[in-house]
Amino acid sequence: MEEEGTVSLRFLVGVDGKVIQSEIEKSSGFKRLDEAARAGLSKCRFQPATVDGRPEQAWASMKYTWRLE
Repeated sequence: MEEEGTVSLRFLVGVDGKVIQSEIEKSSGFKRLDEAARAGLSKCRFQPATVDGRPEQAWASMKYTWRLE
């Protein structure tokens, strides 16, 4: 379908490093790419934020770029 674009995502990382919630800050312009980026993000694991050495939930953001080569 030759769709390309960059999705800006905002997501909440739990104390276990898993993504609890995600939202699209800026669309790629293609719903299919936006949802694929969210689906991929849900499978990722992150190092949780810490406060005084203890894990804590925190929001983070990233851009996911879809490019045809």
